[in-house]
Amino acid sequence: MSHPKDLMMTLLLVSLSLVPVCVGAQRLMEPADLVYLGAFAAPESVNPPDYDEWAYGGHALSFRPDGDPGGPDDGFPGSLYIAGNAQKDTVGEITIPSPVMTDDFTQLHRAGILQPPVDPTGGLMATTCTACSTCDCVDWDIGGLEFLNSINRLAWTIYDWYNVGAEDLPSLGWTTPEMSSPSGVWHIGPRPNDLDDPFHNAKTSDYLLSAPEAIATDFLGGRSLLSGYHRESGALGGSQGPTLYASAPWLDGNPPDAGADIDAIPLFYYRWFIECTEGQYQSCDFDGYRVDDQWGGGVWIDTGELKGILIFGLKGLGENCYGDPGVECVAPACIIDHGYHSDPYEPRVLFYDPDQVLEIVGGRRNPWDIQPYTYFSPKDEVFDPDCGFLSAVAYDRVHGLIYVAEQAAGEWGDTAVHVWRIRSSGAIFSDGFEGGDTAQWSAATGMIPAARCCGNRC
Repeated sequence: MSHPKDLMMTLLLVSLSLVPVCVGAQRLMEPADLVYLGAFAAPESVNPPDYDEWAYGGHALSFRPDGDPGGPDDGFPGSLYIAGNAQKDTVGEITIPSPVMTDDFTQLHRAGILQPPVDPTGGLMATTCTACSTCDCVDWDIGGLEFLNSINRLAWTIYDWYNVGAEDLPSLGWTTPEMSSPSGVWHIGPRPNDLDDPFHNAKTSDYLLSAPEAIATDFLGGRSLLSGYHRESGALGGSQGPTLYASAPWLDGNPPDAGADIDAIPLFYYRWFIECTEGQYQSCDFDGYRVDDQWGGGVWIDTGELKGILIFGLKGLGENCYGDPGVECVAPACIIDHGYHSDPYEPRVLFYDPDQVLEIVGGRRNPWDIQPYTYFSPKDEVFDPDCGFLSAVAYDRVHGLIYVAEQAAGEWGDTAVHVWRIRSSGAIFSDGFEGGDTAQWSAATGMIPAARCCGNRC
């Protein structure tokens, strides 16, 4: 017969075997996982207040890991491609100075110029818009940028932000790091598309970002280039909420033929309902949707410890309105032009659950059956807490640094680039301890250990 002490020991060993031995159980990102480091300024306007090559830009941004190889060893390696003046449709490459914590734009460090602004499409945008019978080329813009490190190309999108003809146009291309040999323009997904079809370019052709390579390989068929677009009110083929699509032009040719339809899959988008624009908000797919929400870009974070898809922009909080501010619509806080309005506004970051996005890819959820699980309003970080548009995003995945442009943050339309670091807690085991001198490590990196969960314990 077994001794009671032997039985107790057996039960103890069994119970211990059920305790998970965790090295960083992954959890969803929360706003507290973003550590604000400050901001720096884009290169200075040459002749303020005149339009020049840098002012009133910052609507597209991308990180280049091997850029600025002679730069200082200050923890902010690489360079940024950034859109110049929106009237000139150009892109330049700049250094990344150390960010400064200040409310005074004039105290920011200025980025240096590595490549002056040029047309990254090499004239392809002009060719595309002139071939459109209902388009006015003055309404075309550079949409997004994403440096594709694996093929050493800078991807770009172009689009007609007005597009009253609802034309479904090609929008994607790429160029060399020197922006000297462009290829394109390609359509993201198949054509032709009616206004309600998922691949209309009013849903696909603005901001660009990348999916983590492992996720792209395992779940997206290697399609790691992500794109999206929210057109005001979601009209003329658009989405009433932010969107995300996955493609891989290099799988359709190297490069694909000009004008080709690139294979793509929708990750999420939201349907269009006229009632949603008219203030019947219960009809909107996207909770809290407003016609003048503006989404500028995002990042897909998968650190092994944290996961999340973050979309940055400017969120309307008031009632939907179309007309002139101070006449049909309330007096403006931000936008003075005739059109759609939703005053007041606030800068906002949306947090999406990647697992829910992958359920859409797997056919277990509709592309519009998804909501952010939380959000963050960085009103204390931006220079304009009421109207600061977070207009473009770039991501240094290796160092956990997120760069976010705020347009017209300076007196003469100068762009500020805000910097957030993703918190890291290091390796945490089931006993709750980390290895090494965590206080010294955290102080040195600015990455403060966050709460972690293992099994059912946090």
